[in-house]
Amino acid sequence: MVSCGGRENGRAPQPSDTLYTGEAALAIYDEQPERALSIIDSAVIVGNISEDRASFLRARVFCRSYAIQRIDTAWQICEALMESDFVEEPNNREMVLDLLVDITRKRRNYEQCLRWSTEKANFCRQQGEETEALRTEAEIGVLLAELGDTEKGIAKLNGVIAALDGQRYIDEMDACVIALKRKIQVLQELGREEEVIPLAEHIIEIISDYRQHYTEYTDNSYRLLNTEEETKKYCDFYTAQAHGYLAHAYASLKQSNNQAIKQSRHYLALFEQSDYGHTLVGRKAIAPTWCLLGDYGKMLATYDEWAAQMGDDTLNLDYDEMLRGRAVAAQAMGNPNAAADYWQRCSELRRMIDRQIHQSQAHEYAVRYKLQEERLNTEREQDARRRNGIIALSLGLIVAIVFIYSVMLRRRMRSIREKNTVLSKEISERIAYEEKYISSIQNFENRNSNFEIQNSDADLSAYSDRELFDYIRKIVSEENLHLDPTFGRQQLMDRLHLSKDRIGAAFSQGSEYASISDFLCDARLFHSTKLLTEHPEMSITEVAVASGFSNPTVFGRTFKKRFAMTPTEFRDRKGYGL
Repeated sequence: MVSCGGRENGRAPQPSDTLYTGEAALAIYDEQPERALSIIDSAVIVGNISEDRASFLRARVFCRSYAIQRIDTAWQICEALMESDFVEEPNNREMVLDLLVDITRKRRNYEQCLRWSTEKANFCRQQGEETEALRTEAEIGVLLAELGDTEKGIAKLNGVIAALDGQRYIDEMDACVIALKRKIQVLQELGREEEVIPLAEHIIEIISDYRQHYTEYTDNSYRLLNTEEETKKYCDFYTAQAHGYLAHAYASLKQSNNQAIKQSRHYLALFEQSDYGHTLVGRKAIAPTWCLLGDYGKMLATYDEWAAQMGDDTLNLDYDEMLRGRAVAAQAMGNPNAAADYWQRCSELRRMIDRQIHQSQAHEYAVRYKLQEERLNTEREQDARRRNGIIALSLGLIVAIVFIYSVMLRRRMRSIREKNTVLSKEISERIAYEEKYISSIQNFENRNSNFEIQNSDADLSAYSDRELFDYIRKIVSEENLHLDPTFGRQQLMDRLHLSKDRIGAAFSQGSEYASISDFLCDARLFHSTKLLTEHPEMSITEVAVASGFSNPTVFGRTFKKRFAMTPTEFRDRKGYGL
């Protein structure tokens, strides 16, 4: 075991110990939070992670707790990190914003949650991450509904779903499913269960299409699944959730009949057969449906396991949900005294939670007031020191004015020289950067124009891999085949009457490209740079379509990965170079 001092088995931690890393802590923080915190402390001691990184990891651990005190601690840590240098790195800023959204949602502080969600959505758009921004807007839709603006929240969710639905890219498809789930969540809170059914069925349709054609859902997202096993687990998880939504919806219909109950039982059976349905998280999610259908034994067994996991951390709304479920079960099973006891405990728990939330908010306001008071006192002291300095300087007014003027003049001249030096260096670096791209574009065009086919009727099977690649590159360039977004390996196979392996070898063995997809992507990107430079009247979307990209989002993401700048930035920088 690791002690509070960071020692294990009597030995001080060493930098070479792979145990003491942020990754090691995150691997166990769900099941062993105290152990994870100890690993984080040891990682700081041996210098494996910075103190800011350690603070962020501690906040993640605290956020998983049921205890409001620990969630408040996580909130305070993240608020401090947002004022630190840690969030100057874009990835770090996005992670802290994610955690703040999660924390404020758990604290039921929906106004603050809306604030951080809005900031995250704006930040994602600034980084060119449109899909991630839409994901966050789905959360904003839920928050608007929680704050009482139901129709505006649903309209926001509908807009997100419309923007993402039908796109066969893994990132956009996954975001669409999440948005559908968020809308289901809002409708369930409103008791509009009949509207849940088509949404859950649509999730099943989307996942079914992905399951059958997952090789066609490709993009550069980190969500891209690499194996059939990963794809199966992914599809099974979301399908099981959709079955759970359908089971609850049919069981909750106001005019439930035998057919509705039968449908609910059907989907409930599918849910219970899934891997997700065997997990504690899955069983917690389906417990309200068991309650509606009278399966109190399953519900109570799940609540017992859930309560055991909570331990003493029962001052939370999850425990309140369990007490309500037990009360309903006791009443239905003919034990009104136990039901009354559960309802009373539920009422007392709710008062305690409300009191603690109010205390937490009061503490938050007190901390903010204290910080504001300290800032005002500091400003007063600074004003007093400035006044005393002016009085002292006034005693030798003429000499002081001349001296101060000369010092300020020298400093100003030095500052101007330094700024001019930095500006000159930036301009030189920017010009060199542009010349590098211009040279790359010219080299690409020269390679396309120098190759000539000696005999167009030659037997292609006799060509070497390099000769076949040059042949393909020339016909693609001359006929602008790369500008057709549907053009790919299959069309080339049909045209040249060559096998998939033969064409693949021409690129992997006879060129600098790993595949025809890489070649076509490169050709489209370089064509887009010409359009961006020579046709300023074209919009980015028009450039993407004219260059052979079927999706402007993929175009922007691919362009930035290739050239380290967005298409708009490239066009703006071209303004002085060409």
